[in-house]
Amino acid sequence: MGVVLFLDRFRELAGSLGRASSLTPHRAIEEWSDFVDDCMEGYEGTLFEYWDDMSIRSVLQRVIDDPVVKGVPELAWFESEVRRVDEKFAHLLTKGFEVRGGRGWWERKIPRVAGREMAENVREQYGYEIEVI
Repeated sequence: MGVVLFLDRFRELAGSLGRASSLTPHRAIEEWSDFVDDCMEGYEGTLFEYWDDMSIRSVLQRVIDDPVVKGVPELAWFESEVRRVDEKFAHLLTKGFEVRGGRGWWERKIPRVAGREMAENVREQYGYEIEVI
């Protein structure tokens, strides 16, 4: 399986999760990285938007876990880039609040700081007082 086949499989998996067929591995990692950076600065959207933006991480995991791409050379690069961003987010979440549910570790906590709208949503949904930036 070469680069083209990795890209085709990536798009197939992403599409099965409702993502645009034009999404590329590079762009997906960039979306994840941008989301993490936004969270580090204090996520400004609503809680619904937070969960929606975070859903890109599930796409990345689906690709990593896919048996068709296991052993493909491109997967090593892909996993390395995802791990790099994951480390930043995991560090941010160490001071975060636990939330129920979530299939991945990234969905089981929310950051302790956010913008006003998200802070209000979190208070209403989970009862946590988030620090507003």
